[in-house]
Amino acid sequence: MRQLSFLIIVLISAITPVLHSQNLIAVQNNNAPSFYTQLDSAIVYAQNGDTIYLPGGTYLLSAQIAKCLHIIGVGINIDSSLATGITRINGPLSLQNEFEASNGSISGVYLVGEIYSGNRISNYSVRRCRIGGLRMASNVTNANSSWIFSENIIQGIMEISAPGASNCLFSNNIIDAISINTDNGFVSSIFKNNIFLLEGYCGWGFCNLPISASGSNFENNIFLSSQITTQHIYNSSMNNNLFVENFAISGEQIWGSNNIVDQPQTSIFMNQSGNNFDFHHDYHLQSSSPGKNAGKDGTDIGIYGGAFPWKAGSVPPNPHTQFENVSGVDEAGNIHVNIKVAAQDR
Repeated sequence: MRQLSFLIIVLISAITPVLHSQNLIAVQNNNAPSFYTQLDSAIVYAQNGDTIYLPGGTYLLSAQIAKCLHIIGVGINIDSSLATGITRINGPLSLQNEFEASNGSISGVYLVGEIYSGNRISNYSVRRCRIGGLRMASNVTNANSSWIFSENIIQGIMEISAPGASNCLFSNNIIDAISINTDNGFVSSIFKNNIFLLEGYCGWGFCNLPISASGSNFENNIFLSSQITTQHIYNSSMNNNLFVENFAISGEQIWGSNNIVDQPQTSIFMNQSGNNFDFHHDYHLQSSSPGKNAGKDGTDIGIYGGAFPWKAGSVPPNPHTQFENVSGVDEAGNIHVNIKVAAQDR
């Protein structure tokens, strides 16, 4: 019995570092990975073009990013990340030094703080994240450009400094945020298949759309604001959108067709209420909703339409751990490990 007890203790001691290693942050540089326990250290020592893999857990972030990095977490929806837990970052994601942080990306992360972008950051991708705000700094000659926001939950405040951010794509996002500094915004950008939950900026007896833009295209979006104007959207088109407001689109500054207006909020989604995001809500359209197959491309209006619909679970596209169980050591000294990993289709 003593020998068996000693064997079990030794085996458990041997497996303990392996279990703890699941919380290590991996930095992939070609075929030479390195490992860290702190996110700030991983960012400081990572090289331009590296990929940082974050397991489930909460990480503090204070370091600024002045290089091209790709940050990948395990997901933001606790229901689809039971085996790993969600990846949560406390602190802002601060991209600095003009061109240096361009061409980077972040996916599968709940960022409690905001994304802050300095001047001239371009070709940055934010995918399947939950972010606490978006702030882009620019000056007359150094605007941000060509960002892609896809399948995110965007909350808090979006503040875009003049002259705005150009050639950006917002696709299949749930936007639970409002824009401030509404005379500045997105220029020559595309907004398609998003859900805008909030009222937007309200004052003087009216509410603006919860985004500001010029020379941009809005299509297949859902706007839940009950009292809106287009005061801060200029020279833009709006086609095949759905509004709860009886919203008239006309004039020289904004034009469009096939928009669906004056729809009760209770008639749109399978299960949704209020103007705030909730994982327990179901944002699929009701079978009787006029937004079914009413998008410009013939698919549904909202996040489940378009070429790349919202993916259930919101996990990033790399292989994802769906189940894991380490049940202990049997009498023969075997460790029973059961892990299921599924490759993602996109």
